[in-house]
Amino acid sequence: MKRERRRRRFWLWAVLPLALLLAVGGYYAWNAYHSWNMVYKERTETGVPQTTPVNPAPVRETLAKETYVFLMLGIDSGNVEQGRSDTNMLAVADSSSQKITLLSIPRDTRIRIQGHGKEKLAHAYAYGGADLAVKTVEAFFGIPVDYYVAFNFNGVKEFVDTLGGLSIDVEKNMDFDDRITHRHVYLKKGRQTLNGQQTLNYARYRGDADGDFGRMRRQQQVVRELLTQTVQYRNVAKINNLLKIMGGNVRMDIPARTIFQFASTFSALTGNDVVTMPLEATTGMIGGVSYMNITESERNRVAAELQRLIRKQPENTALPLQSYGIYDLIDPGAGNRFGRP
Repeated sequence: MKRERRRRRFWLWAVLPLALLLAVGGYYAWNAYHSWNMVYKERTETGVPQTTPVNPAPVRETLAKETYVFLMLGIDSGNVEQGRSDTNMLAVADSSSQKITLLSIPRDTRIRIQGHGKEKLAHAYAYGGADLAVKTVEAFFGIPVDYYVAFNFNGVKEFVDTLGGLSIDVEKNMDFDDRITHRHVYLKKGRQTLNGQQTLNYARYRGDADGDFGRMRRQQQVVRELLTQTVQYRNVAKINNLLKIMGGNVRMDIPARTIFQFASTFSALTGNDVVTMPLEATTGMIGGVSYMNITESERNRVAAELQRLIRKQPENTALPLQSYGIYDLIDPGAGNRFGRP
């Protein structure tokens, strides 16, 4: 039960780093450069050393390409560089349409991890950090991941509180006892500003007839509000505070200059520009261990949709799924490079 309670927090951490990427750009983003170094950690094989200085002037340059893929990893320990990834979320950002697509992959997904056979996806980070986690997801869906963001759940309340709260349209009156904080919660229906604790309470609530489906709907609502409200954030002093809050809780390999370019490109982001991609999985027992299983057809479907987004193909594009292996969807020969199962 304790682990399950802890797990529910990570959906929120999955969006905080992405929201921060959009916040630190702004017109005065160079002031946050030194704070950003606290969270920067390149990947061993693909990381690019951050040697290019950020000049004390607004960054007006454009991104190097139109579509970027981020892997966001929520770690289940106090040390962001150790532990398992309880949250595994792909974010596909299209700079031309200024839309972001989110795909959550269950932590218990049974997946081949290089050097360890088939295990739960969450174990990849524990075995080999961000390097192995990225390789595992790349191989599973046959897509390239440009950057990773790893984070733990510490500081969620501080993040929202430092923003000055989060404006949320509470969908109904809520009057309940929070099982995690053991506090009574009352929220009135309608648009209002919630503090960090209230935001968590609202997102965790599942005491109505909708159960988990209602909770997921509210979580998606909070995700959209975080992204759209943070992108408008221009208080440089508080942005530095946000970076400091996240300094001990986040690691990523996104260079500062790319962050600033990204923030400038997505400065007009709205809630309608953030969409989620469905992924079907079923629970099963193998050797006495519970796993989430994704069928080959479902994996092919999701891989094809990711490919379409990355290649910027129109919807309903017919893809040669039968003539290509899952690892060759994006790049022929990728299966050999990533380690075909």
